[in-house]
Amino acid sequence: MLHGFRPPLFDNPATVGFYDDRTRVCFSSDCFGGPMPTRELAESGHANDLKPEELRQAQLLWASVDSPWVHIVDPVKYRATIDPLREMAPEIVLSTHLPPAVRMTTSMIDTISTAPDVDPFVGPDQAALERMLASFEPGGQPAAT
Repeated sequence: MLHGFRPPLFDNPATVGFYDDRTRVCFSSDCFGGPMPTRELAESGHANDLKPEELRQAQLLWASVDSPWVHIVDPVKYRATIDPLREMAPEIVLSTHLPPAVRMTTSMIDTISTAPDVDPFVGPDQAALERMLASFEPGGQPAAT
């Protein structure tokens, strides 16, 4: 049977995950995602192609960028939202931003459990934004105003 649920990490209050208890496959939406360091790894088809620490760091960065609210909520209440996933114990986790993860659920749950404790992501300030925009201009110079 297919079950809908709210993943512990999400970027939109309408986010829904799905778990199929017959196949033990879970689609977690953005939860468990992580930016891949190379195109080859992103297209590899297996999250376990990443080194465990590399995957952990990517998932924590993604959690901080995609779900910045995780740093301002009660960590105990947040961690309680992870318990249903632990109980599901999916064999395969599919995330929008991660290759398929087979038999990795326990370690990935351990990782996202620490999301409230990592340093929040801080985006570029105005000066960094201007440098970035200037790099898009021909010759790398800021456009005349």
